[in-house]
Amino acid sequence: MTKHLRVLTFAALAAIASLATLPLARASAQEPRLSLIKDDATRDVVRSLLGRAASVGLPTDPLLSKALEGVAKRATTKSIRAALAALEKRMRRASDLLGPNPPEDLAAGADALYVGVPDKTLRQMRAMAPRRSIALELGVLTELVARQVPPKQASAMVLDLMARGATGAQLTALSSAVQADVAAGIKPDLALDLRGRGVMSLLPPPPSAATLQGRPR
Repeated sequence: MTKHLRVLTFAALAAIASLATLPLARASAQEPRLSLIKDDATRDVVRSLLGRAASVGLPTDPLLSKALEGVAKRATTKSIRAALAALEKRMRRASDLLGPNPPEDLAAGADALYVGVPDKTLRQMRAMAPRRSIALELGVLTELVARQVPPKQASAMVLDLMARGATGAQLTALSSAVQADVAAGIKPDLALDLRGRGVMSLLPPPPSAATLQGRPR
C-alpha cells in the first residue's frame, strides 16, 4: 500500500467514525427543551453531557429533566454539572446491574441506587424478570425506602411479592397504603409489614426451586 493510499484510507475511516457519532450529536443538539436553559454556559454544559450519555447508550431524558430541575431552582452551572455527572454515574451502574434495556429501567435503577437500595437487589429483580421492564417495581421500592422503610426490609418485601406474581396495581396500592400509614404516624417498617402481609394473603406461595428448575428457559 502506497503512502498516498494509506493517507486516503485513514481519512476515510475517520470520516466514517465521525458519521457514526453524528446522529448522537444531532440528537442532543436538537433537543428542543435545551432552549429552556437561558444561560449559555449552563446550556453548553448540559448539551455536552447529553451527548456523552447518548454516545454510550444511556437515556438522556432523565439527565435533561434533572438539569431543568436545577435551572428551576436557580442552581449554579457547577451544581448542575455535578448533579448530572452523579446521575450519569448511577445510570451506568444501573446498566451494569440491569442490562442496557429497556431505557426506563436505567433511570428507575439510578433512583433506587440514590436512596440506598443495594446492588444485589437490582440484580435479583432483573433475574426475576429478565425479559420485561421492572421500572414500576423499582419505583415502588424507591418510594418505600424514601419513606424511611429500611432498604433491606423493603427489598425483601418487593422481591417476595415479585416472586409471588404481584401485579403492578397491587404493588402501587401497597406503596400508597404505606405512604398513608406513615403520614398517619405509623412507623415505616411496621406499615410495610402490615400492608405487605395483606397483599401476600391474596397471592399464591412463591414457586419452589424444583419448579423453577423445571421451567423452560
